[in-house]
Amino acid sequence: MLSTFVISKFVMRKKLLLLLLTVSSVAFGQDKKFLNPQLKFSAEYLPSSDLKDVADESFSYGKAQLGLVYPLISRRFSLTNDLEYKAFAVLINANGTYALPDYSFLNTTHQLISAVAGPSIIYNTGNKNTWLAGFTVGMAQDLELLSQTQIRFTGHALFKHKVSGNFSYHLGVVYSFVYGQPLPLPLIGCVVRTSNKSKLKISLPLSVAFYYKTNAYDMLSLFIQPDGDQYNFSAIGDTVFAGRDPLALRMRYRSFKSGLSYKIGVNDRWFITPEVGLSLARKITFTEGSITDKKTFISADVKPGPYVKLGVRFLLGDLKWKRTGDNFLLNDERLDYYDLDDPTKL
Repeated sequence: MLSTFVISKFVMRKKLLLLLLTVSSVAFGQDKKFLNPQLKFSAEYLPSSDLKDVADESFSYGKAQLGLVYPLISRRFSLTNDLEYKAFAVLINANGTYALPDYSFLNTTHQLISAVAGPSIIYNTGNKNTWLAGFTVGMAQDLELLSQTQIRFTGHALFKHKVSGNFSYHLGVVYSFVYGQPLPLPLIGCVVRTSNKSKLKISLPLSVAFYYKTNAYDMLSLFIQPDGDQYNFSAIGDTVFAGRDPLALRMRYRSFKSGLSYKIGVNDRWFITPEVGLSLARKITFTEGSITDKKTFISADVKPGPYVKLGVRFLLGDLKWKRTGDNFLLNDERLDYYDLDDPTKL
């Protein structure tokens, strides 16, 4: 009887010790801040291009963007190695844009500004399934109408499944102004590993991109993607808008960018990305009415033209994760964490 009691007590202590070791390993295996806050800046310029079917009229466009991505929650639980883990992150994304379009057919200069902010969530169940969702609240309008700000929303919800180390697919929906008007867009795509240094990423109808990693920090990409937005536009001072409601006028710009970019890692914190390409299928339209009104009173196609862009990204805080050669293994979702504020990068 006594020996049975001793054995039972020993087994219970062994189980308790095993439980404590398991809890400790989970606690110490958790990387509590594996994502860094970051600042982003970019400047882009499209030189003057003629309007199609309109003699002696042209359009040019320049814009600058400043963004912040801040992880409120950033948790990763290691499983078997660095590329197999469970992760949960909640990010705050904030972006501001200043655009300076030049319309030869207008009398005045228009300055366009936009600002958006909102959270995004990523839950990775172990590198097989990943759930992503987010939304932003913001505005986009002529500086002359800043006192009559109108709020608008964007958002996305996405599911990704890793079939193998060479292939994954994703499905979801995006609500965006990237085609020049607010649209709910079904999203379908895949990531295909084409070599140990390259991958093809398709997210229709938002982007098609090919990535080639030249070294541990630098990556070349070829892509085509829509590029557009809608702004509340001032009708004051331009004769073509005579009689129009200054609070109901909207300008829509739509195009497709086909370009080449090269992300250069200067060091662990600084990343610089020069980009060049062509702006295609460009269109400017002016509408009057609600944000979803499709009836236009001015519509002009713009001839294709070149563009140049320079992006800079800076990581803040203690560096917890570095993009190295191993991190580029396909379907490592960390490659997408810093792109969630841009729906075309999903």
